[in-house]
Order: sequence, then structure tokens, then C-alpha cells
Amino acid sequence: MNNSSEIVDIKKTYLAIATMLMAILCVDLYMVVIKFLGNEYTVFQLAVFRNVAGIIPLFVLILFTKEYLSVFKNLNNKFVFLSFFRGLCFLAMNIFIFISVINLEFATAMTLTFSSPFFIVILSIIFLKDKVGIYRWSAIFIGFFGVVLIMKPTSEIFNFYSIFPILTAIAWSFSVIILKYIPEGHSTAKIQLYTLIFNVLGGIFLYFVTSGHVEIKSVQDFLLMTLTGILGGTAAILFIYSYRLISASKMASFEYFGIPSSFILGWLFFKEAPWSQLFPGVLVIVFAGMIIIWRDSVKQKSINVSREIN
Repeated sequence: MNNSSEIVDIKKTYLAIATMLMAILCVDLYMVVIKFLGNEYTVFQLAVFRNVAGIIPLFVLILFTKEYLSVFKNLNNKFVFLSFFRGLCFLAMNIFIFISVINLEFATAMTLTFSSPFFIVILSIIFLKDKVGIYRWSAIFIGFFGVVLIMKPTSEIFNFYSIFPILTAIAWSFSVIILKYIPEGHSTAKIQLYTLIFNVLGGIFLYFVTSGHVEIKSVQDFLLMTLTGILGGTAAILFIYSYRLISASKMASFEYFGIPSSFILGWLFFKEAPWSQLFPGVLVIVFAGMIIIWRDSVKQKSINVSREIN
């Protein structure tokens, strides 16, 4: 009985890891496309297309789960209100990361977004009243030190756009905290649908109140813009799926595979190799993140042991 249970757990772990790696690859690939298109189109145009096209993988998910009508049922003011703010967080995150990858070296922009675990801890203290001990506080300070090492605020490398990956991480952190307030019983497809609706509406509003937009120059550009939504929407679904298979503390460390993959893609597509800017700061960020992951794992094990005793 125990052996079969262990085999199932191992299979779920491998599946979760494979799903996570596919999600990371989807994110990196669609950011490569954004960087290619960034000199031709405005950030708000790209954001609108990414979010509208994100409906395609969501539609496939709804068909797969057969939630044709249930996603429109059991709506209440709290759910709609939280979906509204979560949609705005995702819109801000898209805009900030687009500005980052367009104006910074690809690997540098993507690496700085990995400061999000530290902001999640801080926001958890403020909004979720989480108690944070010496290990988490140490991880926060170490992580910020790693971010500073990469940004190099006192050097010529630092510029205005270096702030936007950090803003991306903050926006993502808020979206995670908001998710904690959404009552149980709402499916992944339902949450994604209403988040995306407000995301798209916000993007369209910004599109009309801003200027500098240009007509799409070719069918190829149109298809590439659509591809960003398909890849981005697919990544969001894959992330959720992987985190639901096994515990978040086990999965979080695999997100750091996004660092070498973004470095490789930056080198392949843009001939960038920002060794001097990324190191040693990237190692410090990963180390700090591992402290948080390790502490979560230890805490979860102690909770499981106390449940077994009771």
C-alpha cells in the first residue's frame, strides 16, 4: 500500500516538474517575441493583444473541464471585486515586464523579477497577518541585497528601466495575495476568466487614453502578437496545474530554471551575455529564495507530523 502510494507521489512529482518547466519555457519564449516587437509597437498595444489572445488557451481549458455554464454561476460581489483587482495586477505586471524586456538586456530583466518571493512574504505579513521568523527576514534582506547587486544603482549600468522588473515582481505578489482572499469553490478556469476579463478591459481603456499606437504592419506581426497571448495564457494554466499537483514548497525552487533559460534565450536571439551584471547577484537571489523554500518545507513537515499525532 505504501509502495503504491510512493509510486503515485513520484509520478505526480515528475509530472509537476515537467509542467513547471513547460510553463517557464512558454513565459521566456513569449517575452522573446515581445522584445522583437517592442521597437515597432507600443507597450499598450502589445498588452491588449496578449490579453485578448490569452482567451484561446482559457477557452480550451473550459472545453476540457466542461465548465461551459458553471463559470457564470455563483457570482458574488466579493468574487467580482477581487477578480477586478487581480485583473488590474496582471495588467500592471504585463506592462511592467514588457517595458523591462524591451529596454533592458533580456536575462537581466527576467532575473530581477525573481525578487517576487520576498515581496510575497512582506505582503503576507501586512495583509494575511503571517508570522515571520528570523529565517524569512534573513531571506528578505539577502534577496534585496542580490537585487541591488544586479541593479548596481551607483554604476553607469543602472538606469530608469531597471525599476520595472521590481514593479513586475510587486504586481505579481499582489495578485498572489489577492488569490488567498478568493473563497474556495471557485475553479481555476472561473478565476482565470474573470481576471482576464478585467485585464482586457483595463488594457483597452489604457489603449484609448494613450497615443503613439500604429497599425499592425504585417500578418506575421499579427500572428506573433497572437502567439504572445497563447503562450502567456498557457503558461498561467500550467503554473496553476503544477502547483496543484504537489506542495508549493517543493515546486517553487524549479521556478529558478527560468534564470538559465532566459540567459540562453537572450544569448541565442539577442547575442546578449550580461555576466558582469548578473553575477554574483543572481546567486544571492537564488540562495535567499532557497531559504524561504526550505523554511516552508520544514514548517509543512511539522504541521503534517502534528496532524498524524492528533
